[in-house]
Order: sequence, then structure tokens, then C-alpha cells
Amino acid sequence: MDTTITQRLEIAKQERTEVMGEFLRLKAELTRTQKCNDDLRSENSALRESLNATEHVAQNMLSYANEIKK
Repeated sequence: MDTTITQRLEIAKQERTEVMGEFLRLKAELTRTQKCNDDLRSENSALRESLNATEHVAQNMLSYANEIKK
């Protein structure tokens, strides 16, 4: 009887160890994914600013070209 309980406890310990290992792996993957997401948001913001600046320059050039035509 003691052997059965000892075996069950050992199996439960091994299962907990496996579950904890999987949990830590998933946690690390989540951290990497969140970092990647943050980097992409930052890049997207920088690209949006660049696009807005380029649009402003293009509008100024168009206005200047229209003034020259007059």
C-alpha cells in the first residue's frame, strides 16, 4: 500500500514538474510576443509620423507648384 502511495506521489511530482516547465515555456513565449508587439507598435507609430511629414511636404510642394503656374 505504501508503495502505491509513493508511486502516485512520484507520478504527481513528475506531472507538476512537466506542467511547470510548460507554463514557464509559455510565459517566456508570451513575453517574447509582447515585446515583438510593442516593437511593431513603435515602428508603426514612427512610420505614421513619417507618412504625415511626407504628406505635409507633398502638399507644400503642390501649393508652391500651383503658385508658380499663376
